Amino acid sequence: MYQPANRSRLRDATHSRHVILDTFVGRIDSAAAYLAYLSGIAAFRISAEQALRAAPWPDILQGWQPQHLTPLLMQDLADLALPPPPPIAMPPLETAPATAGMLYVLEGSSLGARILVRQAADQGFTATHGARHLAAQADRHSPWKDFVSRLDRLPAGSCAADRAAMQTFDSAILAMQSVAPSQIQKKP
Repeated sequence: MYQPANRSRLRDATHSRHVILDTFVGRIDSAAAYLAYLSGIAAFRISAEQALRAAPWPDILQGWQPQHLTPLLMQDLADLALPPPPPIAMPPLETAPATAGMLYVLEGSSLGARILVRQAADQGFTATHGARHLAAQADRHSPWKDFVSRLDRLPAGSCAADRAAMQTFDSAILAMQSVAPSQIQKKP
């Protein structure tokens, strides 16, 4: 059943959390701010991608693949001599709609990456040094449109998708809260 309201419902359900996350990410206006951002987003994204490996896959997403940023994040961390972050708790993905809810958050982050990649570049972090993951995300517009058109085909009332999307934002918020520019230390 086609349900064009799914993306709107998810956007509304996660709006307040999205605002909080944007506040924690803030503007990348210094190298320290970027290092904090990278440490937080790596902790979140690597943990989320790990959770997806064992998740039930929605039928509506057959033939579609999410963007995997873990290898690029690991390269970015290595470029900047930052240690890999410890894993963070992620929501349980016990149903296909829950998986779709998490993917809504992960794939939607490509929209914000377009802003962040420019801010990172202003601080000297590029697609070849320190900001590979942002460059890859910022370049990924068409798959987002495909994803949300598929998402709109989820059955109506997918509360599991809403819950997982909100919990995924909560995990991202916790990851970003755990870092601050003054807490970031490079590997010896």
